[in-house]
Amino acid sequence: MKKRILMTALWIGLSSSAIYAQEDAPSPTVNELMSVMRMQDSMSSGFDAMLPMIDALSDQWQLTPEQEHTLKGIYRDWFKNDFDQESLINKISLEYDKVFTEAEMQKMIAFYETPTGQKVLDSLPHLTQLGAQLGMQEGQKKQHLLEEKIRVFYEENVESQP
Repeated sequence: MKKRILMTALWIGLSSSAIYAQEDAPSPTVNELMSVMRMQDSMSSGFDAMLPMIDALSDQWQLTPEQEHTLKGIYRDWFKNDFDQESLINKISLEYDKVFTEAEMQKMIAFYETPTGQKVLDSLPHLTQLGAQLGMQEGQKKQHLLEEKIRVFYEENVESQP
């Protein structure tokens, strides 16, 4: 009897572990979508989009070109060796599974396999980087307006406190 209870408990434990593991695994369709979307390449492009921030940091620290090159090497090494890209893609995939139906993902796959879809994938990193740069430039131009609004808020809500 004890053996049966132990075996049942073991089976339930293993079954729940398998169910839990399945819930943490993206569907085959989303895995196909991530592949067609070249998600790994997108992550590398995302890293490349960080390079202007590293340039800005280099300027702020007044680094020599050699020091800037070394700093970029540190960032590249971190991204390549420490940044868990596989885990991040898995988390993104799980979110796609939550947001999109199987049919919607199939349509996305079909689109990204077309020449237009491939052009979108090829163009998005540049357009995303450009959008970030333009947004940063606009933010810098209008930063004084935000600072003034924050100053007024601070004076009315923080300095005026007894």
